[in-house]
Amino acid sequence: MSEGPFTFDIMGPIRAGLDGAPLPLGGPQQCAVLTLLLIRAGESVPLHEISDLLWQDDPPATAANVVHHHISALRRVLEPELGRRDSGRWLLRSSVGYRLDVDPGSVDLHVFRRLVERGRDRAARSDWEQAASLYGEALALRRGAVGTGCPQSVVDTPLFQAAENEYAKAVVEAARIHHRIGRGHWMLPLLRLTAERYPLDERLQAALVRALGAAGRQVEALDTYRRIRTTLSEELGIEPGDALRAAQTAVLRQSAHPDTTADPEDTAPAPTSTDPHPAQLPPGLPVFVGRDEGLARILALAAGASGPVVATMNGMAGIGKTALAVRAAHLLAERFPDGQLFVNLHGFDDSAAPLAPADALRCLLECLGQPAGDLPSTLPGLTGRYRSLLADRRVLIVLDNARDAQQVQPLLPSAPGCMALVTSRNVLEQLLVTHHAHPVSVPPFSVAEGRAVLERHLGPSRTAGRARALEAIVKSCGGVPIALAVAAARASLNPGRPLESIAGELRTAANSLDAFFSPDPDLDLRRALTCSYRVLDDATARLFRRLGEGAVRRIRVEAAAALAGLPLGRCRQLLAGLVAESLVFEPSPGCFELHRFVADYALEAEHRVDPPAARAAPADCAGGRAWHRAAPARRPAHRLAAPSAG
Repeated sequence: MSEGPFTFDIMGPIRAGLDGAPLPLGGPQQCAVLTLLLIRAGESVPLHEISDLLWQDDPPATAANVVHHHISALRRVLEPELGRRDSGRWLLRSSVGYRLDVDPGSVDLHVFRRLVERGRDRAARSDWEQAASLYGEALALRRGAVGTGCPQSVVDTPLFQAAENEYAKAVVEAARIHHRIGRGHWMLPLLRLTAERYPLDERLQAALVRALGAAGRQVEALDTYRRIRTTLSEELGIEPGDALRAAQTAVLRQSAHPDTTADPEDTAPAPTSTDPHPAQLPPGLPVFVGRDEGLARILALAAGASGPVVATMNGMAGIGKTALAVRAAHLLAERFPDGQLFVNLHGFDDSAAPLAPADALRCLLECLGQPAGDLPSTLPGLTGRYRSLLADRRVLIVLDNARDAQQVQPLLPSAPGCMALVTSRNVLEQLLVTHHAHPVSVPPFSVAEGRAVLERHLGPSRTAGRARALEAIVKSCGGVPIALAVAAARASLNPGRPLESIAGELRTAANSLDAFFSPDPDLDLRRALTCSYRVLDDATARLFRRLGEGAVRRIRVEAAAALAGLPLGRCRQLLAGLVAESLVFEPSPGCFELHRFVADYALEAEHRVDPPAARAAPADCAGGRAWHRAAPARRPAHRLAAPSAG
C-alpha cells in the first residue's frame, strides 16, 4: 500500500503482515488468489484468469461465486473496516475482474525485481562490488518456492514458475558478477543448492561448473559437466549447449587469473592463506533432508555480504536448529578460508551451565592461535583482541545453543569478511536491532519431509508400499526431527516389526512424551523441553502450566487471561515471553498455539508442580465462560496415573 503499513511475502510460504503482526490469509485457494493479485500488483486480473489458475481446464459451475467469496474474505482481512461491502481502498473491482493496488515496495517479489534491475544497471556501469551487493540483497529475500502454501497445481502453473525462474536467473547473473571480481567461489554453495532444483537449466549448470573451477576443484567441475551431459542426453536427447561447453573449456584451461576486462570465461583459483586456521565444524547429520528455504536464505546472505553477517536460527526444542546451522556451515566452509569455529554455549543444557561470554571468547581466541597465558583478563579486553584478530580474516563462527542476546553479543564479529550462525530457542530479538541479524525460523518438518527422513533411515526395502504407515508415524512425531530420529531408531532395532504396528503404538500412546522417551539424553524430548521450561520466570511458568491444565493447543489471548486469572495486558506480556522462548507461537494476532509435545509437557508440569486446589477446571475458575467461548481448539487432557519424570 502506498500509505499503509502492510507487507506481503510470496517468495516462499505466503504471509502478510500489518504493523509487523501476521494476518490470517485463509486456505490454499484463497492464498493462491492473493498471490496472483500480488504478482500482477496494480493490474486488473480478469475473473477467468483467476478461475483458470484455481481449476485449470475444469472449473466448477460455482467458480465465479467461489472467487467472489475468496475476494470478500481477503478484503475483510486487508480492510476490516469495510466489513462485507463490495468496494475497497486497495482491493478493487474492475470492469473485468479485480486489482490489488499495493506499493511494490510492500511485496517481496517486486522488491526482488527492483534490486535485480539495480544490480544489472550497476554491472552495466562496471560497478561490480555494488552490483554484487544488490544481487546478494535480492537473493536473500527468497524463503522457498514462489507460492508455497498454494495448491501444487497452482504452483506448477506457468505464471508461478516464471516468477520462480527469475530467482534462478538472478543466481546465474550474481555468479557471473562474483566471478568477474575474482570471487566466483563465493557463490558455490548457493549454486549447488539451486542447481539441484534445476538439473536441466544449462546456464545454471554452467555457472556451477565455473564456480567449481574458481574454487580450485577442476576434477569435480569436469565430473559435474560429464554428469550434466549424461542427464541432458538421457532426458532430453540433446548435447550441451554453448554455455556449458564454454564452462568446460574454461575449466580445462585452468586459468591462473580471472579476466576482469571482458565477460568471464575463465575461472579464478580459490584464495589461499598461509596462516593456521581452525576447522572445528562437527560432522553433519548422515541423514539431512529438507530445510531448502533456510539454507537458501543463509547461503544468499553469505554470497551478497558487504559487511559482517549474522544469521539466527530459532525454534522449539528438538526442531533441528543445530543440524541446519552445521549443514549451512559445511556448505559455506570454503567461502571462509581463514577458519570455521564452533562453540556450544550450553544455553539450554541440564548438564552444564551457560558458557559465560568471557569463557567463550577465551576458547575462540585459543582456537585462533592466541596463547592462553597472553589473553586479557577482562571481557572488554577479550572482545577487543577477538575483533582485532578477525579484522583481516574471513572466518565463519557457529554459536550453538545460545541462551540470550547478552551471551552472544561479545562473540559476534565486526569484520566485513566474517559471518556468524547463531542457534537458540530464544528468538534473540535484540540482535535484530543491534547487529542487523537475519532471523531464520526453523519449523517442524512437513509430512513429505518427515517421510523422506524415515525413508532415508530405514531404506526402500522397509518403506516401499508403506506410505500410510509412514505418514501416520510422521504425524505422531509432530514433524519434530528428534522424535522422528527416535521412531526411526525403534524401527531399525526391530526389523521384523511392521511399520503399521509402530504407527499404531505411537498413535494410541496415552502420553506422547512417554512414547518418544530415549535413554540417550540428546534424544530425550522431555529432557529437552525441561531445559526450556526451567529458564522461565515464575509468572511465565505459571501461565504455561495453566495452558497445560486447560488442555489447549490453540487459544486467544482473552481466553488465556481468563484461564489464568490475569489482566489482559499482563497476560499478553507473559505470552510474548513464551513466544520468545519458542514454547508458544503466534500464527495470527492475538491467537497462540502450542505444539502437541509442548502442550503435553505443560500438562505434566501442572500436575507435577501445582496442588490440586490450584488446578480448578476452566469452567469453575473466574472467566471460565470466556475461556470456553474464546478457545478455538482443545484436546482431551491425558489421564495421568502419576506425574511423569521431568
